[in-house]
Amino acid sequence: MTSAFSKQEMRRNLLVEWLVVTVRFVQARRTAVLAALVALGLLTAAGFGYWWYQERREDEASRALARAHSTLRGEQPGTPGNPDEAMKRYREIAQQYRGTRSAEEGLLALGNLQFEAGKMDDSIGIFGDYLTTYPRGRFRVMAGLGKAYAQEAKGDLQGAAKTLSELLDRDKDDAFAGEAYMALARMYEGLKKPDEAMRVYGQVVEKFSQTQWAQHALQRMSALKTK
Repeated sequence: MTSAFSKQEMRRNLLVEWLVVTVRFVQARRTAVLAALVALGLLTAAGFGYWWYQERREDEASRALARAHSTLRGEQPGTPGNPDEAMKRYREIAQQYRGTRSAEEGLLALGNLQFEAGKMDDSIGIFGDYLTTYPRGRFRVMAGLGKAYAQEAKGDLQGAAKTLSELLDRDKDDAFAGEAYMALARMYEGLKKPDEAMRVYGQVVEKFSQTQWAQHALQRMSALKTK
């Protein structure tokens, strides 16, 4: 009389069957399995290599950025900085290490230095390059403000208003958005568009009610109403 299988024996038999099926599958498709394993290994190695390469570039860019900052401050304590040399180094970092965090920061620093030097066209170009190259960059609003201020300095209020409007369409919740709103309202005042200026000042009061931006916006709204 044949005895019934216990649950434990059944599980063992199922495991053995699964192992047999797996071994047969691998044997039947040995070349494909080996190719898949090789491909997986190559992808893993490539991923690690890319990570290592990016980390090395980030490290090199960081050291280059520190040297550029030192050039701007003065290589030695008590020595004057060299803005022209610093601009050259920031540009090299932005080009050579494009896509790194340090290149992003260097590009913004270059635009600011050009603005301070009165090179408005160059400044507009650099800030525009930042906005194009780093659409999700950490300094998008700062770059947009820099570009708008340079356009304003050139007397291009319409261009500045366009830059700020496009910036706020995307970055209205940024920490510096309040300044961008205030700058946009100021551009509208300069363009003799008081209704548009009032509208934007109202947005500042609504969005940033407990800030100095809101206080200044209320003052400008009061002044516009008396005109």
